[in-house]
Amino acid sequence: MIRRIIPKGVDFSNYTQEDINLMMSHINSYSRVKLGNKSSYDIFAFQYGKKILKSLGIQKFHRMKLPNP
Repeated sequence: MIRRIIPKGVDFSNYTQEDINLMMSHINSYSRVKLGNKSSYDIFAFQYGKKILKSLGIQKFHRMKLPNP
């Protein structure tokens, strides 16, 4: 899924670890049908705890509700 954000052929060395953590946080916050409409973040947090995710720099992002135009 990271290739949806960073196209193939783009050098990863241009990104900081903070940039990568932010991208991974967004990707892992998506809910997936195969996971019972839970996100990868939710499954991992349930199995191993949020403390590990925090130490890895991964956080959960909630979808923002945008105002109707």
